[in-house]
Amino acid sequence: MTRLRGAALRSELVLALRFGLVGLANTAIGYGLILAWLLAGVGDYGANVLGFALGFPISYALHHRLTYRRREAMSRQALRAYALAFAASYGVNLGVVAAGRALGHVGSPLVQGLAVLAYAACLFVLTRCLVFRSSQARRPAES
Repeated sequence: MTRLRGAALRSELVLALRFGLVGLANTAIGYGLILAWLLAGVGDYGANVLGFALGFPISYALHHRLTYRRREAMSRQALRAYALAFAASYGVNLGVVAAGRALGHVGSPLVQGLAVLAYAACLFVLTRCLVFRSSQARRPAES
């Protein structure tokens, strides 16, 4: 039983690592755009919305194929579930931005970075538990 738990834990850690690596690539693009729009004067919320809106389809496609290693075509049902997870995670992101602004950190790249981290943590949990359930995700040994 302990060996089984250890294997399951390793599998989840590998999955989290893949999620993180895919997320880093996606975040580099989105965060770069957020910072560019901040510098262009779009403002905290506008820059944040634009970065995440453009990142949504890229995020879904990369996580579907690379993180969760799904071979089947992307379904509308999975896309809807991912959109809900994305929206909830984005709500957490906006909450962090709002808190940063309330504390006087308007236009802060640090606040935007913390908001992206909060979004990523929330998205991982929701996609793992709701969108790409463990019974559906391929284990690293099956690759």
